[in-house]
Amino acid sequence: MLKLCYKKLQLNNVIFNIQKVLFLETPEAISSALRPHWAKAIEGRAHVVQAQPDMLELVPPATSKGNGVKILLNHLGISPDEVMAIGDGENDIEMLQLASLGVALANGSEKTKAVANVIGATNDDDGVAQAIYDYAF
Repeated sequence: MLKLCYKKLQLNNVIFNIQKVLFLETPEAISSALRPHWAKAIEGRAHVVQAQPDMLELVPPATSKGNGVKILLNHLGISPDEVMAIGDGENDIEMLQLASLGVALANGSEKTKAVANVIGATNDDDGVAQAIYDYAF
């Protein structure tokens, strides 16, 4: 039986000062205990994201790679229509949705592949380089 070991925090007043809480654990512990626990505990005051099977992140509600890219595009005067994004984890979903072409790597999460326009090669097979070669040149 997995025992959760953590110090209880009162998140009411501190969640907006915390930029990220990161848990590293076995994929089984993340999916069976940590993710369900924290999704309920934070009650919508933060996003629960799984970048990798053994990694769980708690981030402020407006924090995502998609929002970061959107801020950068606004600053540079570039339209999302001119952007290709490549990702493999849940934390890439908003970014892939923002870009005109979202490429998920073949070894990425099922949730990430579900929102992508294209499924590329795995990262072990140079999926990022291959996507750039295939779609940007």
